[in-house]
Amino acid sequence: MATASFSPDLSSGRRIPLAEIDAVVAAQLGPTRGLGNSQPACFNRQVAMYLASHVGRWSTKIIGRFYGSRDHSIVVYSIQRIEAMRETDSDLEVLLTDLRRKLHDGQKPTLDPTTPRPLSSPFSESQLEHLADLVAERIANRLSKTNKIFRAALRRTESSSFRD
Repeated sequence: MATASFSPDLSSGRRIPLAEIDAVVAAQLGPTRGLGNSQPACFNRQVAMYLASHVGRWSTKIIGRFYGSRDHSIVVYSIQRIEAMRETDSDLEVLLTDLRRKLHDGQKPTLDPTTPRPLSSPFSESQLEHLADLVAERIANRLSKTNKIFRAALRRTESSSFRD
């Protein structure tokens, strides 16, 4: 079922930016980044990695860096997984062909400006609140230590000035 149309495209002089590939995949499938290996973000990311390699001609090392410092072996696994799935899943073949066409046509993902979009974060609200509490506690501890050091230094200078 796999076709030669997914061999790396060397005909055009333009290398498709990773951000553009990611945006096209995210617009069609959903987010490619999520907390850990959550589904469907993991599959979406694998599709984007596959397209980045085969359509964008990016190295596995660069693709891995783009997707959160992932090792190149993870990128290789993702590409191999999509290649294997293409053999048996005609829907995936159609999806990849459509995404490739959009990338070559230079179609930017269209976002409706009137639709409110939440800020993308790999963390849940409770995780962010917990992180904020930890940061606040750490800052308070540092300020407290700094204040104690400052007071001790002030006492030393005051006591030495009285001796003179």
